[in-house]
Amino acid sequence: MIRALAILPLALTVMTCPPSEKMTQQWAAMHQKQEAQLAQAGERWRERYEAGDWEGLRALYTDDAVLMTQGQAKIEGADNIVAFLKRLSNAGAVVAFRFENEEVVVQENFGSANLGFVTAKYRMDIAFPEADPETTIVGRSFLVYKWSADGWKLWRDIDNLAPDVKPEDFE
Repeated sequence: MIRALAILPLALTVMTCPPSEKMTQQWAAMHQKQEAQLAQAGERWRERYEAGDWEGLRALYTDDAVLMTQGQAKIEGADNIVAFLKRLSNAGAVVAFRFENEEVVVQENFGSANLGFVTAKYRMDIAFPEADPETTIVGRSFLVYKWSADGWKLWRDIDNLAPDVKPEDFE
């Protein structure tokens, strides 16, 4: 007991010491890198979707991902989300996406549960080979990502129609 009490002041001193300048710079650099990677996540998603790279698209999701999109029941699990996303392509449609990040935030939690948040405007152009005209859907997404050994993985995807987002915003 006396030993524990003797060590207590040292332990408190170590716990309250500010991080070194070098450590602060390393954390800042890591934060900037993670933020840049998070900002590019939508572009990686778009590339894989438009290429029909369903395996690559699946790899961008956590296993327990959830998609909540306008007019659809909640879709749980990465495999179910990818099956849902493939439906237009399977029906012969050509789909093009555009994203514009409005906000990118990396949570300041230096453990394994780091989260990233992205709010983005989107435009989705859908063209069926023998249909005219092309359908355009615009809206806003709120995306929650989890940091993993493989980088950012999409964990929660909430999409909605937004009256302040217009197709011409992307031209």
